[in-house]
Amino acid sequence: MVEEEKDDLIIDYASENEITNQYIQALKDAINNKAIIKIFDNLLTIATEDGASDIHIEPFEGTCRIRIRIDGILIVLVYYPQHIHDNIIAKFKIESGQMRPDEKRLPQDARVSTTTLTGKDLDLRANTIPTVRWEKLVMRLVDKSKDTPPLSVLGIEWLNQEIINRNINYPNGIVVVTWPTGSGKTTTLYASLDILNVAEVNITTYEDPVEKKMRGLNQSQVRADIWFTFASGLRAALRQDPDIIMVWEIRDFETLQTAMEAAMTWHLVFSTVHTNSAAETVTRVINLWAKPYMVTGTFNVIVAQRLGRKMRDDCKMEVNVKEKYAERYESARQSILSMKPDALQREMRMRKITGKMIERFMEDGIAMWPDPSKWMLAFKWRVWLYEMLEFDDEVRQMLLEWEKALAVEKYAMENKGMINLERDAVFKMIQWKISIEEVYRLVKHKTYK
Repeated sequence: MVEEEKDDLIIDYASENEITNQYIQALKDAINNKAIIKIFDNLLTIATEDGASDIHIEPFEGTCRIRIRIDGILIVLVYYPQHIHDNIIAKFKIESGQMRPDEKRLPQDARVSTTTLTGKDLDLRANTIPTVRWEKLVMRLVDKSKDTPPLSVLGIEWLNQEIINRNINYPNGIVVVTWPTGSGKTTTLYASLDILNVAEVNITTYEDPVEKKMRGLNQSQVRADIWFTFASGLRAALRQDPDIIMVWEIRDFETLQTAMEAAMTWHLVFSTVHTNSAAETVTRVINLWAKPYMVTGTFNVIVAQRLGRKMRDDCKMEVNVKEKYAERYESARQSILSMKPDALQREMRMRKITGKMIERFMEDGIAMWPDPSKWMLAFKWRVWLYEMLEFDDEVRQMLLEWEKALAVEKYAMENKGMINLERDAVFKMIQWKISIEEVYRLVKHKTYK
C-alpha cells in the first residue's frame, strides 16, 4: 500500500528492546491524543534507545510518516494522520526557540539540547524544508551519554593501523578524515585526539557543533553569524600556544591555507573534507587553489571511511556469490589478486585470515548471506571500512610533478599495498563480518589489471 492511501495510525516497527516497545505504545497513545510534546518525548527516546542517528518526519497526501535511520538504513516507525502534521512541525519550531513558526516557505535550522525519557542527554541538529505538500523535519541525534570508543576497536587493521598510528604521532602536519555525513568521521577524530590527550600537550578544537565534550581539550563552537569561522578560529588558535589543532571542516581556501600554514609552523592539524575517497580529497584541495608544493609539504595522511551493517552471528548462512553476484564477485576477487603476493600474505596474516578462508571465497565463491527467515533481525551494529593515502616521498614527488590524484592512488595500490575501501571491505567479507551486497552498497567497483 502506498503512503498516499494510508489515513490511519499504523505502527509496524517493533524493537528487540522491551523498554523501547513500551515507548512505542506510548507514542501511539500520544498520536491518538494529539499530545504533541509527548510525541516528541517518546519519539526521541525510541530513536536514542535503538541507536538511531536521524529522525525524518515527512508529509504525504492523506498521511504522514516518521522514519528513523538505524545502522545507515531508514526504517519506517509510524504512519500517522496528516491533520496533526502541521501541529507537530509548529510545536517543534516553538520549542526550539530558533525557528519561526509562521515561516513555511524557507528552510530553517535549529540546534537543541534535550533529555530523553530514559535520562540520556541529546544534542539535536534540526532542519525543516518546504515540500510540495507541507514541511518536512529532519533531526540528527547526538547521544552525549555514549563514550568515544578507542581507536583500536574501530576496525582499522594491520597496514591501515600502522599508517594511522604513525601519522597521528608526528609532531606536525595535516591529518584529514573524509567521507559523507554519518560515516563516523567524528568518532575517528575524537578517538585519535583521545590518544594524544595528555597533560603535556595543548589541544584546541574548532567545531560545528561540539558533539562530544572531552576532558582536557579546549573546545570552541564556531558561529558564522558573528564571523567566528573555522578560518578565524584557526588564526586565533595560533596565538593560544597549541601543539595540536582540530578544525572541524575545510570548506574554503582561507581555512585550507591557514591549516597548511599552521602545519608548516610545527603544529599537528586534524580536519575533515567532504569527498568520496582519499584520492578525490587531493583533487578537492588542489581545486581550492592549494599549490602542490604546499599540499606535499603539509599533508601526512588522508583517511576515508564508511560504515557498513554488521551481520549477526545467528542470522548468517552460506551462499555462492559467484553465481548470485557474478560481477561483484569478480571485482572483489580482482581487488585481492591485484595485490603483490608478499603484501597480501602480510595482510592475511595480521588479519588472521587463513588460506582456507580466502580459498573458499576466491575459488569456490562462498560468502555469508542473511538468513531470509531472519532478515529483519540480521543486521546489528556497524563494520568500519577504511582506506588511507599516506604522503610518503614517492607520493609527494608525483604530486609535485602534477600527476593526477587517481594516478597517485593507482601507484600506492600497486607499489605500496594500499588498502583502499574495496580491499578492506573484501577482507572483512572473507572474515564473515559483512555481506557482498553490503560491500557494494558502500564502495565502487575498481578496475584492476
